Amino acid sequence: MKDIQVEHFNSEKNQYLSDKLFQPPPHVQDELNQIITLIKINSNKRKVVDFGSGTGRLTIPLLKNGFTVTSIDISSKSLLNLQHNAVKIKKQNKLKIRLSLPQNSNVICGTDILHHVDLKNYFPLFYQSLIKDGYLIFSEPNILNIGWSLFISLFLDWKIEKGIVQINYFNLVKQLKIADFKNIKIIGLFLFPPMLFNRINFLRKINIFLGNFLVLKLFAFRYIITASK
Repeated sequence: MKDIQVEHFNSEKNQYLSDKLFQPPPHVQDELNQIITLIKINSNKRKVVDFGSGTGRLTIPLLKNGFTVTSIDISSKSLLNLQHNAVKIKKQNKLKIRLSLPQNSNVICGTDILHHVDLKNYFPLFYQSLIKDGYLIFSEPNILNIGWSLFISLFLDWKIEKGIVQINYFNLVKQLKIADFKNIKIIGLFLFPPMLFNRINFLRKINIFLGNFLVLKLFAFRYIITASK
């Protein structure tokens, strides 16, 4: 499976689009803002690990916000493009790239990556890689939101995206507890596909609110997943 993933993400057509990278649409900016705010609240360090960084969907905003980032990806071509993207914003000196997790990390974060790995194996790896009281934060699509099943069926490849079945509220909490994480919090982000409301601010804000409202959270469009060691 790893070889299939490497081949898939080494192809530029499957990498994150550069126009969205440097000018994120409103719903992506909402997501990034939440991640960066949570990192700042939960860590007094300005060094983070971006696991599954790709070409910089999260790394570039982190660099722009003054973080030193160690970016990890199985795709060497994605990491090469990430280096070029860091040069474009003159932050290449704040970027390190690796193919595997470093030890003694303060914060491990990522977006759209957990559904490409086996949580039973990787949550324990994250735990081992963090310092005491280290912080974990990921943003992921939620399989219980029907929008994702439709989107994958129409535009993506289920062979690549099939790991999304792991991403639901109850399994995430279960796997994090098995890996000994504490202070586990799953935040729902958006209820309906957020790209539908990018041009109408008050509807966008309502959609954000509904995504984390009581039982509706179980069916949120995305999850912001946080925990500490």
